[in-house]
Amino acid sequence: MSAFKAENSVEILPDPRTIKCFCCDLNWARFDRPFPSTTAAMASDWHAVDAKEYFDWHVEFGCNVIFCQAYLFGGTALYPSRLGPLAPSNGSTLLPRLYEMSRDTKMPFVSYFCAGADLTVAAHRPHWLVPGSLQNSHHGFLAPESPWTDLLCERISEFLGMYPVEWLLFDWFVYGSLHVDDFRVRRAWFSEKPFREITGRTMPEKAEEISAEENLLYKREMLARQFRAIRKAVRAASPGTKIMFNVPYWKPAEDVWKDHPMLLQSDALFAECSREDVVEWLLSVRRPRQRVMTTIIGRVDSKGECDPETWRKWHERGLDFFGYAWGTPPDFRPHPDYKRQLQIVRRAFRAIG
Repeated sequence: MSAFKAENSVEILPDPRTIKCFCCDLNWARFDRPFPSTTAAMASDWHAVDAKEYFDWHVEFGCNVIFCQAYLFGGTALYPSRLGPLAPSNGSTLLPRLYEMSRDTKMPFVSYFCAGADLTVAAHRPHWLVPGSLQNSHHGFLAPESPWTDLLCERISEFLGMYPVEWLLFDWFVYGSLHVDDFRVRRAWFSEKPFREITGRTMPEKAEEISAEENLLYKREMLARQFRAIRKAVRAASPGTKIMFNVPYWKPAEDVWKDHPMLLQSDALFAECSREDVVEWLLSVRRPRQRVMTTIIGRVDSKGECDPETWRKWHERGLDFFGYAWGTPPDFRPHPDYKRQLQIVRRAFRAIG
């Protein structure tokens, strides 16, 4: 048995009929001073979070699953990992304590890894970044074909060996940009070999010499390989743990995702929005036994992306629900900007039962 494999006797709890998942999202911090801003949370921001208060807040809100990141996208672990930096004080025991409470209350657990970014890894291993990805973000995106995927899978194995949760959400499953379809592949030390395997020719020095067909094929295959590696790591460590991936989708049926293994083989299809075009598309491509989850509260600055008023329509269609809100450290509770949306979602969760 692998050192990280969960014991066979570990119970994986059944899913609720409708999953109601909301989280006070610890990835980000929202500030009013010295000027309004939202920034990646620092390792020390959540050092004083009380696990019982965090758990009770979400239960009172109406959640029927508990959510907590294993690693923040900033690169900080919220459990005692040996594969990355730990959040100080209460931060490094937050997830273990929440997991224990979820077992005591028979409440399914949803945890999280960011597949596309880790600010700490990017700072220490900038040569693992996809060339050109810093043009689309402050942090860049880690290349699936770099050693990053091996580290990610090792973290997954370690985590599930300790905490065999019901669900894992893999965020930012992308190549080079959150707008994957539009991103142009560029030559790098880690891309030359797979490019030849996929296209049968040497990777050109200039991005404009890579055809549109080759560009698409390469991104699809690199993401397919990363998906298979993640899925294999999850199945080996905790066979009962289910997986879902957030891209996010900006429009239906983008070329990079058509019949992609991630869509075909994930246990749930996840939309970081409630837009009708995207959600209806996911419903149309879902496979038997795949769940579909829509996000009805989240990006407050993106009008129309996450609309809590749509909950009744999507509940009637059998969807699960996700939502998130950012707090101001050291308080994990949502910023006042979310007040109206939170009231709607709280009432919705009560009505769903």
